[in-house]
Amino acid sequence: METQPCPLCGPALMEWLSACPERLARWQALPRRTLRRGQSLQTQGQRIDRIWWMEQGLARGFFLDPQGRERNHAFYAEQDWLGAAGIGALSPWHLQALESSCVVELSEQDLQALQQEWPQAPSLILQALLAGLARQTQREHELLMLDAAARYQSFLNASPALAERLSQKQIASYLGITEVALSRIRRRQREDSALGRLA
Repeated sequence: METQPCPLCGPALMEWLSACPERLARWQALPRRTLRRGQSLQTQGQRIDRIWWMEQGLARGFFLDPQGRERNHAFYAEQDWLGAAGIGALSPWHLQALESSCVVELSEQDLQALQQEWPQAPSLILQALLAGLARQTQREHELLMLDAAARYQSFLNASPALAERLSQKQIASYLGITEVALSRIRRRQREDSALGRLA
């Protein structure tokens, strides 16, 4: 299942901004916020009044159940959007820095101003939302239709650099399995790889 690229994510946004010096200057003038490792950016149940763009670092979105158990929902590395669950809504998850990070901060007022200043913005935002929906559908498909080993392999194929930056506990939580189960999957992969080299 392939998903369409997001026109406002990753290098695509920076290319679009850099194509117009005025746009780039406007973006560079937006406020930044630095985060320490472990610092929260947003908490579950908090009203969403802004979104962020990860300029440097790594963060995660996670759910917290009444017993205090965490379930990783998503990871956000450089050039990813955070908190785009809907301005004015209550946040369904926590956002937390996993590394020292710097984010571009866009308030509701900033977003409204940018949409007025940049006529292309509403169309690009709609395309970005559709791309995000496609990625979420892909994740749901994997959780419902693939076994744990296939989910892990899909994660490695899609995000090899990200996998190197995460702990086994974080990856296991994202895949919906225990650390023990992930250890078994990784051991089987190593054994299969070794047998393949010997064949």
